[in-house]
Amino acid sequence: MAIGITVEKDKFENFKKDFEEYAHNSNISDIIPIINIDEEISLKDISVTDVAQLKLLEPFGEANKTPLFMCKNLKIHSIRALSEGKHLKLSLKDDNYWIDSIGFNLGHLAEEYRIGDKIDVVGTLEINQYNGRESIQINLKDIRKSY
Repeated sequence: MAIGITVEKDKFENFKKDFEEYAHNSNISDIIPIINIDEEISLKDISVTDVAQLKLLEPFGEANKTPLFMCKNLKIHSIRALSEGKHLKLSLKDDNYWIDSIGFNLGHLAEEYRIGDKIDVVGTLEINQYNGRESIQINLKDIRKSY
């Protein structure tokens, strides 16, 4: 989220100095973002119909966030970076259930994971339409190795 402030011109340099000192002393680089997961799900328990019904919760925004789901222990079937390494594309499997996923701005992770790795993923569920076929896709927010 963003904020706006007004600083009188003659007080700007003092404000800048105090702000930079506060940021430096706050160890901002040590802050670890927290992802609040709405539900842990299994691939076998979701369908295109279920994902379509999430539209009933719209509009999404700051006061009504898009639901985030976690799927654990998925096996990477394929992995590749897209758009010159900017984005991540995964095909994931859990028993006989498959799901595709896309991670915008997560392309750097393509070097950290390999085919066959077991991972946990967090993201939003979407319906992907391609060649007249509908399938569920996870829009990734984060991934980690399963443990």
